[in-house]
Amino acid sequence: MTSALRWCSPALLLAIAVLPPPARAQTSAAAAWSASPAARLTSALRELAAAQARYRETRGSYAGSVAPLRFPSDPGVRLEITAASATGWQARAAHQSRPGRSCVIFVGRVDGVDSPRTDGDGEMAGEDGVPLCDRMR
Repeated sequence: MTSALRWCSPALLLAIAVLPPPARAQTSAAAAWSASPAARLTSALRELAAAQARYRETRGSYAGSVAPLRFPSDPGVRLEITAASATGWQARAAHQSRPGRSCVIFVGRVDGVDSPRTDGDGEMAGEDGVPLCDRMR
């Protein structure tokens, strides 16, 4: 124990340990942090994958659009299911601040449809259930 703490009473140390940090510090830290567009798109696609899994459990196939999933929209993010069947689905997410850039995801396979490609870099999603994004400059 450091010499400064050695002279503090246990009650004072306990009070310091359980007190929350000042509100001003919490507010400024929260205001300073903002998720990047790519992070927001990736998160939206992962949440969409979870919603699709729940939908398929009850209906036996994947939803062909976002509407029946009752999926809450994130301001600035546009989600589109580009293909869907009983065995798989694909989707694209775009952010209003990054025109011409996108993230894509697929789960399972949709017969006759290749894996989705991002809008900007044209990269093909390669891993089931893992979002892939264009470089967001």
